[in-house]
Amino acid sequence: MNMDRTQKLEVYSSDNDDKHFITSAREILFILRTIASHDARVGLYYNNQQRYLLTTLIDVDSQSIYLGCSGDENINAEIMSSDNLVLVSSHHNVKIQFSLSHPQRKNHKDTACFMTPLPVRLFRLQRREYFRLMTPAVNPLKCIIPLDGQVDTQATEITIMDISGGGVALTCEENNTELSPGDRYEGCSINLPGFGIIKGTIAVRNKAVLRDSDGKSYRRAGCEMQDMAPSSAQLLQLYVLHLQRNK
Repeated sequence: MNMDRTQKLEVYSSDNDDKHFITSAREILFILRTIASHDARVGLYYNNQQRYLLTTLIDVDSQSIYLGCSGDENINAEIMSSDNLVLVSSHHNVKIQFSLSHPQRKNHKDTACFMTPLPVRLFRLQRREYFRLMTPAVNPLKCIIPLDGQVDTQATEITIMDISGGGVALTCEENNTELSPGDRYEGCSINLPGFGIIKGTIAVRNKAVLRDSDGKSYRRAGCEMQDMAPSSAQLLQLYVLHLQRNK
């Protein structure tokens, strides 16, 4: 399936990519605690990296990490039986990827989760195309899409999963708005908290089907923002800079 770049697995070799690895336990702990503190979504690959669960990094301590489990026990069983798990996330606009093993079911801070040993190394890769910022799982941004492109008609509201200076990734349940590559939605608006409302056209570039921690399937559409007035483009850039500084 065509995953968004921020959550797509990277194939690497120890011969060519040693410079991208972090092996300091102290630095690994700092990075993972930072990711957990921002309540950002992370991608967990399982079943020989053939399946994918969108979840959250709940907590990290000096020996273990705690990941939200699925509401679907069949998915949880598959994850528990997987020999090699891979988690993909981002830290300060840099892609982070690492392997996990021996997951155990736990109840941590009154939340059902998986516990795995702290990884011994992280793969860190910074490229311009990864500069998408994940939105918080709590109170995420919303994109308002007018039906039939008419600003004075009924509109649909779609959650924004990540945002950059040039576009957004939208997600909705499979029975909602189609969000197919090539579609364009005019007159869209996004309220950027503390900055204002931006308006423009949403152009869908790619789409994937993901499964969340409750076992529900969602469409995830990578979109480009077009036809923005200079004032909207400026607000978007300022908002992205704000997120970068506060990551």
